Amino acid sequence: MSTLADVNPKLKALTEAGVSVWLDQLGRSLVQGGELARMVAQESLRGVTSNPSIFEKSILGTADYDEAIAAMARESKSAQEIYDTLAVADVQAACDVLASVHQQSGGRDGFVSLEVAPDLARDPERTLHSARTYWHAVGRPNVMIKIPGTAEGVQAIEQAIYEGINVNVTLLFAVEAYEQIARAYIRGLERRHAEGKSLDVNSVASFFVSRVDTLVDKQLDKLGGSDAERLKGTAALANARAAYARFQELFSGPEWETLAEAGAAYQRPLWASTGVKNPAYPDTLYVDQLIAPHTVNTMPLATLNAVADHGSVPGATATIDATPALAALAAAGIDMEAVTKQLLEEGIKLFEDAMASLLAGIEKTRAAVVTGRPPAIDASLPPDFEQAEAARVEQAVNEQVARRVWKRDQALWGGPGVPEIENRLGWLNVTETMLEHLPDLEALRDELLAAGYTDAVLLGMGGSSLGPEVIRRTFGELAGGLRLQVLDSTHPDAIAAVEASLDLAKTIFIVSSKSGGTIETTSHYAYFKAKAKPEQFIVVTDPGSPLAARADADRVRKTFLNPSDIGGRYSVLSYFGLVPAALAGVPVAELLRSAQEGEQSCSHLNASADNAGLWLGATIGELALRGRDKLTFIVSEPIDSFGLWVEQLVAESTGKQGKGILPVADEPLGAPEVYGDDRVFVYLRNGARPDARLDTLVDALTEAGQPTLTLTTSGDARDLGRQFFISEFAVAVAGWALAINPFDQPNVQEAKDNTGKVLQSGALPAIEAADDAALKQLLAVGPPHYTAILGYLPTAGPHSSGIDEAVAELRETIRAATGMATTWGYGPRFQHSTGQEHLGGAPHGRFLQLVNRPSAQLSIPGESYDFTTLIDAASAGNLTTLRAHGLAAERVVLEGDAAAAIRSLSTRIKGLLER
Repeated sequence: MSTLADVNPKLKALTEAGVSVWLDQLGRSLVQGGELARMVAQESLRGVTSNPSIFEKSILGTADYDEAIAAMARESKSAQEIYDTLAVADVQAACDVLASVHQQSGGRDGFVSLEVAPDLARDPERTLHSARTYWHAVGRPNVMIKIPGTAEGVQAIEQAIYEGINVNVTLLFAVEAYEQIARAYIRGLERRHAEGKSLDVNSVASFFVSRVDTLVDKQLDKLGGSDAERLKGTAALANARAAYARFQELFSGPEWETLAEAGAAYQRPLWASTGVKNPAYPDTLYVDQLIAPHTVNTMPLATLNAVADHGSVPGATATIDATPALAALAAAGIDMEAVTKQLLEEGIKLFEDAMASLLAGIEKTRAAVVTGRPPAIDASLPPDFEQAEAARVEQAVNEQVARRVWKRDQALWGGPGVPEIENRLGWLNVTETMLEHLPDLEALRDELLAAGYTDAVLLGMGGSSLGPEVIRRTFGELAGGLRLQVLDSTHPDAIAAVEASLDLAKTIFIVSSKSGGTIETTSHYAYFKAKAKPEQFIVVTDPGSPLAARADADRVRKTFLNPSDIGGRYSVLSYFGLVPAALAGVPVAELLRSAQEGEQSCSHLNASADNAGLWLGATIGELALRGRDKLTFIVSEPIDSFGLWVEQLVAESTGKQGKGILPVADEPLGAPEVYGDDRVFVYLRNGARPDARLDTLVDALTEAGQPTLTLTTSGDARDLGRQFFISEFAVAVAGWALAINPFDQPNVQEAKDNTGKVLQSGALPAIEAADDAALKQLLAVGPPHYTAILGYLPTAGPHSSGIDEAVAELRETIRAATGMATTWGYGPRFQHSTGQEHLGGAPHGRFLQLVNRPSAQLSIPGESYDFTTLIDAASAGNLTTLRAHGLAAERVVLEGDAAAAIRSLSTRIKGLLER
């Protein structure tokens, strides 16, 4: 039993101020794992809301429901019948947990909401039928049926109240709409009272908040000027406060007092959509500033955690007069009637899309049961690792690692007081923010297409380029989008090749850099800026960066300021990944919803088997500590380029303090006997269209005693979003297991600085090419060493032809002779990703640097050096840095055709290692 001292004081104070704290989340694990009961006891939780988006994440994003879906699939139930059964069961279970609150409040609180199908929003008769069906199916006095507050819904709301059904009126944006449904509630009570029926009926009016600011702030940005800037962030609060003022008027006076004396309850205003979408605003803004008696605030978990940590109760803030703020907005040109009308239509569509996606997902799962698809995750570990892995996973559960990740507990990774922890966890809930801003991205794409643009080139490095490149390769070239290319090479031949492929007048350049000072990206910008107009440039960067200032000065077409609390390698689901994706015509909404399924699968707080990210991170972390630190990826189509992104995430996050996990991506596949005993294999298996060749290989590896972890993908390109998020969560957990900070990159800057020193010196250091003796000494070792092949070579154009294939042969040659794992990366791109593992991880790397002489000569406007000098400085700086760390590193200069020269090198190395 919780004691008074256990109750969170911030949430207790909020409750005492008259605000009922509700949670805007529902899932089976939340109830069955005891988390919901704990929140009732310790966090003053007094209600729960659900909607199609919430159930979409819960049902599709976890394995909680698979067994039930499978059973119902075998009974030939439809997707809709399956959803209804699952949703009703979850709501019933939550109602039972909150029954004590309902009883203690005299039946006035402790409610759980279940929404009618959103496509019924304009059909009152079918809405009412659905409400009756759900009301009787749940069969709990503390259930509320959510009915959209459209003009057509008013009739259904009144009748439902008259029939004694508790109603949560949802999707309210306009004060006028609120007044209509409040009067409908009162009429329903009056009809009951006139017939002598009990008035023990309850209702809340869900008034949406943050979305108002999201839309109005965009309009203010277009208006411009200091007055518009000052008004940003005021519309949502003013609109809600105006609604509260109307509540006070409607629920007072003789008419209401008669009903109240007969036992009627207030229809409380419920503040919905209270998660802050603009990172510039305080994360508790829509809670602290909407406090008043007889109100409900339903919060997403991240907001509730924030309020519990640092919320405040400054007074009855919802009662502040909204008139001056609304007048100022109107004077600035903001039409709140038009705003709220647009938001209502968008809100209905959002829930309709979520429900459609949910039913489609259930249908896929149902069909998978019939066809015998394997579990989402399968694993085979050698017996001598099983006990240690199980102990580590149990420790993760006992130490509440999943909950602490979501609560942003810095102590998991060595905090508090470590800047690159406390300001690097924004990726946990960025998808909701990005969904809010998605219409902007789609409108920009449509605007560019209408203006005749055909191409987009992303100029970026590392975290700014690898995610977009994987998205580009996964989805391919799409109708209705710009043709996207990613330029993350400073090799003059690659730059020249990209330029030659473009009609410059029809090309948009996306300049992407978190820091805003990445020398490669700023050089690209300078080069193309001299050839294109300002309106052809879009900038993605952090607030306050040098690039943001430069973009303003250059008057570029658009600047996207990314949430600053997201590190580069965790940024793929933010503007850094989504701006280029949207311009390319990628279905970003579906990608984000897929990511939210991943979020939900990682939100299990009390069970490791159901939390994909927790289990995977704890497992690979423990195996790495036991010498299995070469995480080798085998990836099925269509996401077969996934390794290009995930190798940066893993390497840069874990490679420090002399330990870490080396990701091995795109290594040619071999028979079990060619692999050392330092491997772990992660197989991303296409569950819809399995690759028999890959299945056979993985089975052989398992039989040979290699650890294999199989994660089933849907076979749809959109599943990439789910894999992105689960991987990010897993790597954060692996950081905990390794006792390192997975969000900093202490050695990356070192290589950058050495590149800068070379440029400043004005002279390149003399570096001898390796002779046979040096190459043999470099490579004549075995596991746990690995060979990293570092190619300062062109990534595009005729001079790049055949390089990847030739390198694959070289990797096979080295592995066959030595048993070493091999990696391959283009420079200087890898310096911004796997370079951290090279310098900060276990000192087992052997580094083979490949360089050639560029054919093109390209100057960099405003600089004393050209691109040839820049890439030469990067390669020299890289080699100098590796050797300064005592690591074995040699250079080979490729003459003539690069691919042919690499094949000759492969033959040469094979001969050396056979002697």
